Amino acid sequence: MDFEQIPGSWGVPGSYTEIREVAAPGTLVGMPLRCVLVGQISGGTGVANTVYSSLTAAQAVALFGAGSVVAQAVAAFLKEEPTLTIDAVGVTPADSSAAASATLKFDGTATSGGTMAAILGGYRVAFTVTSGMTAAEAAQAFVAACNSSVANATVSYLNAETGLSATLGSDGVTVTVQSWEKGAFTSQYDIRVSSASYDQVDGLSIAVTPMAGGVGLPDVTPALQALGGTWYTDLILLLNDQPNITAAQVEAKSRENAMIAKDMRVWVGFAGTQSQILALTQAFSTAEEVVLIAEQAPRWSPWIAAAVAGAEGAQALNSDPSRQLQGVVLTGLAGLGPDAGDQFTPIQRNVLLHGGCSTLKFNRDGTVSFERVVTMRQVDPTSGIALDGPWDVMIPAINARVRYEWNAYYVENYQRAKLADVGSSLENVPGVVTVRTLKASWVAQALLYQAQGWIDDVATLGPQAVFERDSLDRNRVNSTLPIKPMGSLIVLANILQSQV
Repeated sequence: MDFEQIPGSWGVPGSYTEIREVAAPGTLVGMPLRCVLVGQISGGTGVANTVYSSLTAAQAVALFGAGSVVAQAVAAFLKEEPTLTIDAVGVTPADSSAAASATLKFDGTATSGGTMAAILGGYRVAFTVTSGMTAAEAAQAFVAACNSSVANATVSYLNAETGLSATLGSDGVTVTVQSWEKGAFTSQYDIRVSSASYDQVDGLSIAVTPMAGGVGLPDVTPALQALGGTWYTDLILLLNDQPNITAAQVEAKSRENAMIAKDMRVWVGFAGTQSQILALTQAFSTAEEVVLIAEQAPRWSPWIAAAVAGAEGAQALNSDPSRQLQGVVLTGLAGLGPDAGDQFTPIQRNVLLHGGCSTLKFNRDGTVSFERVVTMRQVDPTSGIALDGPWDVMIPAINARVRYEWNAYYVENYQRAKLADVGSSLENVPGVVTVRTLKASWVAQALLYQAQGWIDDVATLGPQAVFERDSLDRNRVNSTLPIKPMGSLIVLANILQSQV
């Protein structure tokens, strides 16, 4: 027996007992959970390509600037999952970057009083209209509402929430909305007039020209390199262009390697038509590391969708990697979904799922929830053959969890073991292991994973595991460990037989 504190040559009579903490039989280690946001740093006191850990919303504002995309995302993440911590790192804007802008042009004269409102980057700006108010007066009232702020504040409510500001044009009736941050992503702000009946005033109208003109694609590679060897289970990418998604996916793929085994999911938000979404997912047809949350004309900004979905998804998959996310409510997106006419139909959602895009459910009360969360993987990366169905996010999550638990079990039980051949007289001696011992341990652990509901059919697949002592290296055992990830009840197909 291997004592650490009691000398083997100790001769003084008495009872001496070492105390060691060991896991109770039948328990699992539990996988770590750590999330990081990767975006652009345009202001504040922060330094590019520096990881800031365990941020509060206020710290994100100070480091990245009030209303910056990173500050918005940190606030949304922490509001969605207050018990989680979030790190963040940003890259500098690309050279010659430019900010996008939108216009709202007022027209007519109010024939009654009431309230009108515009939704800018998901933030509702309302202003009071009186009977007889002209377009110019309404435009001035709207700008005043956009620029309102608390006493002694350096920025307006609108700017603090979205990074947007509003200015009145020289014609007196056109308002320009612009982001203080620069880059192509600034074109993705949603700008619209409220369609709610209580926000309509007879005689006045507002014509919107959408956000456009954003220029500049920063490269997130330096920020990814700054992550170093820290294990992040979930990365929330706030820039959704193809080159940066590729960089994040390559980083996640490298961490999946057996010699690193620090699996990482990448969450990305996107807004576009069905064809635009599918064009993006096609470039990542073998990527099971990336989860895309995409909708057509949502009120939310894509980076908010990524932060909210990433927070909920990370927590849920860490708690149970095999449980589907259908029905998990995305609180931070409530009331910000697309109009009914812009929501994808069931047929379109089916196409999107098979194309590697996750789908959401929009309820009548404005709440939003996951419908089905899949990865971008659409084909087998080895054979190039198209998959039979969507590659659910639970599949790689289960594989990562089982690997982590099995590796942790090995370290706890066998890292100092001696290796003997099957049939050796030392086979049952403490501190000695054989391939037969290892196989029995694997089956026992697999049964624990099955009891957790992560994998299935261990009775069949457990005995199929193979452990062999390497023929050239007596200090090495090679094994194959077949598992079947647990299935989910996603589709219930019924035949209702009406007997008449």
